[in-house]
Amino acid sequence: MQGVIKKNSGASLIDLGDGVACLEFTSPNNALGFDMINMLNDAIEEVNESYRGLVIGNQGKNFSVGANLALMLMEAQDDNYFELEMVIRMFQQMTMNIKYSEKPIVVAPFNMTLGGGAEVCLAAANIQASIETYIGLVEFGVGLLPGGGGTKELYLKQLRNLPNKTSYNLLEITNDVFEKIAMAKVSASAQEARELGYLDKLDGISVNNDHLLNEAKQKILALAQTGYQAPQHEKIPVVGEAGYAAMLLRAKMLHTGGYASDHDLKIAEKLAYVLSGGRTTQEGDFIDEQIMLDLEREAFLSLIGEPLTQARMQHMLLKGKPLRN
Repeated sequence: MQGVIKKNSGASLIDLGDGVACLEFTSPNNALGFDMINMLNDAIEEVNESYRGLVIGNQGKNFSVGANLALMLMEAQDDNYFELEMVIRMFQQMTMNIKYSEKPIVVAPFNMTLGGGAEVCLAAANIQASIETYIGLVEFGVGLLPGGGGTKELYLKQLRNLPNKTSYNLLEITNDVFEKIAMAKVSASAQEARELGYLDKLDGISVNNDHLLNEAKQKILALAQTGYQAPQHEKIPVVGEAGYAAMLLRAKMLHTGGYASDHDLKIAEKLAYVLSGGRTTQEGDFIDEQIMLDLEREAFLSLIGEPLTQARMQHMLLKGKPLRN
């Protein structure tokens, strides 16, 4: 390790040697806030100019428990929706910067990798996960949806890893992603994360946590050696209005059976709207990534204003477990 390149209260950029840098989260519980977003954007700029690639990893208790829930709740209770929208836009832009970085970015998650922490992973060129990685988009549990591109990226990762690219059932894939997010599924291991679609066949699993950052670094060097090319901006195939109706029907059946509350149904409706690309589309239509990001952000902002969502957030902060309301 060659030393700190720059740092702030949320993160540090460290030189790992051999032309590889590492972005380390340093906030309490590695919660993601303004400082971390700013440092990650600075890190990508620095790496694109002077390094071969970037590892995002740390040696804390958990990789990241997600966005700073207390800060978001406080802003929502104070009706600071302009500030909240700005934060969500910044987070979305950061995940897009990760995805389209000129130099490869490899994320090294371990232990709890939740919400925004999972979104950082999904955006990267590659993941090198500890065998003990508990990853999931858990926002539904606090009355929200992923707001930083997680819905879009989990869906795209499933599409990219289809065994047959010419023959597949788009509605089946969309329903699968809908269910994982609506049930706030968290993997019990890196192997299960692969089964859930958070990792793919190109992502690696480290058996020894002590070797995790070095193995992520080696992955960067291998990608750089083979002439890494940033991905092209992509269009997203969506299921449209018919798919929206199908997802909503599933949610209503759970609601009727007493397995989902009225508020669960409201959140599920918004998730279906995001995944279907909005109800103006038809199955098989392609939309820009930015459209799905806009839909995510709008859904997130509308839900965080709901008293029942705020009650769920408060309960999670005080009790550390979801509230069913």
